[in-house]
Amino acid sequence: MSTLESNDDSNNNTCESPIQIESNYDPIDFESLNLEWKHEENESKDPRAIEMAAECRKRLTQATQNVMTTIQKRRERGLSLGKLGLILSGGVDTCAILEAAISLGIVFDICITVVIGETSPDELYSQYAAWKHNLASKHIVVKMTSEDLIDTYLPRTIETCQVWDGMTIRNSLVIAAAFETAQKYGVTDVMVGDGADELFGGYTFTWGDAKDPVGWKAKRDKMCQNWTFATDSLAESYGLVAHAPYEDQECMVDWALAETQRMDCIADDRCWIQLILGQPYQVHTTGKVILREAFRTGSSWRRKDPIEKGSGATIIGHDDYWTTHHGLSDDEFQAEKERLQNEERITIRTKENLVNLRIYKKVFGGLVHPKLAKVSVDKSCLGCPFELERPDARFCHLCGAFPAQLPKECNEK
Repeated sequence: MSTLESNDDSNNNTCESPIQIESNYDPIDFESLNLEWKHEENESKDPRAIEMAAECRKRLTQATQNVMTTIQKRRERGLSLGKLGLILSGGVDTCAILEAAISLGIVFDICITVVIGETSPDELYSQYAAWKHNLASKHIVVKMTSEDLIDTYLPRTIETCQVWDGMTIRNSLVIAAAFETAQKYGVTDVMVGDGADELFGGYTFTWGDAKDPVGWKAKRDKMCQNWTFATDSLAESYGLVAHAPYEDQECMVDWALAETQRMDCIADDRCWIQLILGQPYQVHTTGKVILREAFRTGSSWRRKDPIEKGSGATIIGHDDYWTTHHGLSDDEFQAEKERLQNEERITIRTKENLVNLRIYKKVFGGLVHPKLAKVSVDKSCLGCPFELERPDARFCHLCGAFPAQLPKECNEK
């Protein structure tokens, strides 16, 4: 049963019945490993950086408290049993949420990490985070093969997300496996790390140019004003509600867009970054510096890995995988790629993309979409015959095309 040390009633996470968790991995004595940290070397001594990191810590802590208040209100309305899970990737974002939660006296009923195959960097980082906060007994590492991941979750995930884009589906498959596990243990509410990469420049493509901080902020702000996440619909499909502290409009979003600049978020070739826990560090450019400095965790200075890479699911994005495990030959792929381009105006880039599209058609009864309409070639996405979600969209969430349309000046010629 959850126990909370805070006197705030909104943090009273008492469940109707305890969740029986039995950790599914052997405990690791991390203290004996003499792990090397790089907090002192990496943290900026600049007064602004120190002030901004402190403000980020305060705001994420408040946003996490706001989540608990929301859950308390849901419970009072009979919409939640109060059982709370954390999707713990072991990345910068979820480990910061865990630190904030611990400081508030919040104890999660279960922490869930999904590992695909044998190459997941998330596994050790998440286990360390659980060990650090005495949560190892409540930490479940869901281990699956890539084949099991696809067989169990692919059709349902495509139906829920309503897309065939490979990147979206790869990441969503991992989240689906985590959410199904939460459902299995009777969890009704889960905390997730959505939003931090967009707010603070986590992805490599959001690092921008050090010589153009104004342009960086304009692109960051636009991304965050138009962001969408598959997490909510996936959670709903498993009877859960996903709560993202980084998406707290007042505490995090409004503040980040108004106050943070590129220099607060991106460090150019000065920080020591680690790929795998216990392995050597290398100096590298990195994003989310403000968040890395706000909370000292075992993941503060690990490399940013997208969900698919951190979990080990990246393999299903490789053409060789679909040839070896699903018998999709190069000849069949090439023939179908050409047919789809010529007959249906669909650009297929990978074998994974083709498999997803086939399942999409089967699930929805053809090349149709519940909300988007097919339009003429001069108005559609460059990669598929559907309209874009916004007139200024550069990325098509449906097929994954980027750029999804020509620059305006090209269309006007």
